[in-house]
Amino acid sequence: MASERQNERELIEKLYSYFLYRRYLNPSLIDFIDQIQSYEYIPEITRVADDMGIHASTVWKFMNLLKSKGLRFLGVVEISKLNAEVITIILNEYVPYDRLFKSLIREYAPVLPWGTAITYIIPRGTAETFLNELLPALPREPREVIKSTYSIIGRPNLKRYYDVKSREIIINWEDLANMIKAAPRESIPREVQRRGRIDDIDLFILRKLEINPFESLRKVTEELNKEMKPVSPVNYIRVLRHFKNHIEARGVLKGVKLDTMPLYPYDTVYVKTIIKGNPAEVHRVSKVLTTHPMFPEAFLNPSEGVSVINAFIPLTRLFSYSKFLDSLRNEGLLKEWSVTYLDRGGWKKFALPVTLFSKPVNVLVREGSDEFVSEMNVNPSIPPLSKLKKIKKS
Repeated sequence: MASERQNERELIEKLYSYFLYRRYLNPSLIDFIDQIQSYEYIPEITRVADDMGIHASTVWKFMNLLKSKGLRFLGVVEISKLNAEVITIILNEYVPYDRLFKSLIREYAPVLPWGTAITYIIPRGTAETFLNELLPALPREPREVIKSTYSIIGRPNLKRYYDVKSREIIINWEDLANMIKAAPRESIPREVQRRGRIDDIDLFILRKLEINPFESLRKVTEELNKEMKPVSPVNYIRVLRHFKNHIEARGVLKGVKLDTMPLYPYDTVYVKTIIKGNPAEVHRVSKVLTTHPMFPEAFLNPSEGVSVINAFIPLTRLFSYSKFLDSLRNEGLLKEWSVTYLDRGGWKKFALPVTLFSKPVNVLVREGSDEFVSEMNVNPSIPPLSKLKKIKKS
């Protein structure tokens, strides 16, 4: 019995060491992450090596080290360049995922203590048609329905917000408030309809590069033929042409960002924050917050002065976060704010739907197909027991 308790204690210590290991970033690794995130496009490895003055093999060593820590880069997709918009729906009624329309879904999570949050991506200008078809199928009228036409995908500033000694992300609400006040007011993004059609090939390329921006287009071509099963096989040259002419030329992919999920403490709560006010101020608050690793993205409607900000806040900092938001309201930076707490255990995030522009949205809702719905891995995994046993104590 004593031997079993000893083994359990050792495994717990090794598990603790494992999470310390994957959360440890040294200054060189942070510099590398900062460099990768600095591009407004997906950089080639040789370009990164030249800009950093190192060999390409060293770049791959950094990439493999991040991978060993469970960290990855994600492609940054700008919805306005995609001729798309995002619909956020929050219900005071719990709806199981299996009962929802899924073809255009981007995110799903139960609301705490009771309710449902759903995010869809739809073609621009189709919100009214989409909602008229979707809402009658829901069990009750939503508490919130917000249309967003512009995305702010944050590139986490680890040099400022990651403490190498404690291996923790720094949260200082006063510092963030001061940064918001000092930030220049930028021009509000204009809602411009882009010319040219994005098709299912473009969307398949985007969904693959969003999850793994350094995936080769040859590999993407193989997966496209395997998963989409086109009548005539799509060759590499055609995929390359779509990437260059339809994605790169339009600026749909705005570079890469580090997925900071594995760096979060395990008591972190997923929070959807809705802020409203002067469009310029709402934009400024959203831009500053998304430089912090705990605020990965925001979806803005400039014409209505509203933003949906996704955040991951430690349980012990939830009330201080509310105080921070109210201080912004008292300073006149916001007119109103609200937070919705989500269940991370039931949270699902989905890759870009390849059916986005395939049919009119009302037809897609009626058909209710989920054939090409692809769930992304969002929750950090715990290594198998065999691997834990090999980990040295810190």
